[in-house]
Amino acid sequence: MNVYAEAEEGNSGIVPQPIQEMFQSNLVYPQEEDEIQFTLFPSFRKNDSSKNVRTLFEVEYGITDAFQIIFEWDGLLYKNPNNGPSISGPGNIEVGAQYSWMGLGDGNTHFSFGNLIELPVGPVDDGLTEGFLEVNPFIVLARDFPESNQSQIFVELGFNWAEKIRTVPSGSDPALNSISWNVGAFYPIGSWRATLELNGSNNEWDGGNTNEIFVTPGIINKLSREWEIGIAAPIGTTSTTDDYRVVGYLMWEFELDDD
Repeated sequence: MNVYAEAEEGNSGIVPQPIQEMFQSNLVYPQEEDEIQFTLFPSFRKNDSSKNVRTLFEVEYGITDAFQIIFEWDGLLYKNPNNGPSISGPGNIEVGAQYSWMGLGDGNTHFSFGNLIELPVGPVDDGLTEGFLEVNPFIVLARDFPESNQSQIFVELGFNWAEKIRTVPSGSDPALNSISWNVGAFYPIGSWRATLELNGSNNEWDGGNTNEIFVTPGIINKLSREWEIGIAAPIGTTSTTDDYRVVGYLMWEFELDDD
């Protein structure tokens, strides 16, 4: 039984989960036992050298009420370089897991630890993918504010280890490690959720030249307890970020055993 059903039966100690996902950050919430979630994140981004389309598809499954496994696939990638022909093809896949400790202290603080492993199965000859094996451990700390419509603020910290394991064309980017951080919040208003994120990634400490920072405002509508839809517009604030992005969001969640 999910948290919505328990709340409807009068258990005032159970608060419905206000939101399932953010656009460029991981949330602390796990899937419950035998609960599965399908999510689609289509996106468009523009930078100085190209325009890019991505169709990220994600599946999450709850092993227990605190532990979930994760599968992600970049789906179809499309790249339109400024100085060359357009290219397209399937992207990489990621597998991982996340464990969450919910309701710590006074019940409004949550913590989770997760890890994702990216497998370079996409095409590398045309530069559509980079041929890196990547390991991305992350932690999330969140605080609820029940007196403010069950709004939440959160902080996420991550590390990305990369190793080139496929043969790629000469001149391709080297494998560099990076750190990432996200700070965000959401505020429910009826069936709507206003979201705001600050998203950062930096590999300068490992000899790279990337320092990305995005401001990501978004809006999500909770169509029902099973469905959510939304859109966000990440805005790059440094010289190495995309000029802008547009990210869509469609989520469907259900229990495999609804008895």
